[in-house]
Amino acid sequence: MADVKDKLLAVAYRVLESEGPAALTTRRVCEEAGVTMPTLYHHFGNRDGLVAAVHAVALEKFMAKKRALTPTDDPVADLRTGCEHVLEFVQAHPSVTAALMARGIEQPSIFEPSYALMRHRLERCARAGALRVPIERAAEHVWAVVQGLALSIVASPYGAPPSRATSAGALDAVFQAIADQL
Repeated sequence: MADVKDKLLAVAYRVLESEGPAALTTRRVCEEAGVTMPTLYHHFGNRDGLVAAVHAVALEKFMAKKRALTPTDDPVADLRTGCEHVLEFVQAHPSVTAALMARGIEQPSIFEPSYALMRHRLERCARAGALRVPIERAAEHVWAVVQGLALSIVASPYGAPPSRATSAGALDAVFQAIADQL
């Protein structure tokens, strides 16, 4: 039974990633997974349950990459690398990111693990004496800039994501504002 559930999640994730949230229908997932609707409903209850499960898979993929970063002796560089990994994930998975951002508007708590990891990295910076502002303010700045860059990648009004130079410049600015070193 777990194999069927995993297959449904894998198909749903692939559809979300390749075609976006509008293409993620129960009918489509059942057809591609080769199961009946009652099977999907048995595992997820309804479309909302399937979507929530797919979002959980997406968040876990995102967090696994962030958690895998090995800390170095430079906590500011580690924080910067974490921010860059977020933007790389967004660039590589724009449809998934857009779906997660929309869900996060309705249910901000889904971002708590990501925020906690960012805050932990900021606490390392503070312990090293590398922050020039309180941790709370640094967290607000970093979160706002990275979320703004993520949004501009997935929903650019001019049809193209910001250039790498623009993203790097925004990160440079926030790090200059919060850290004693770059």
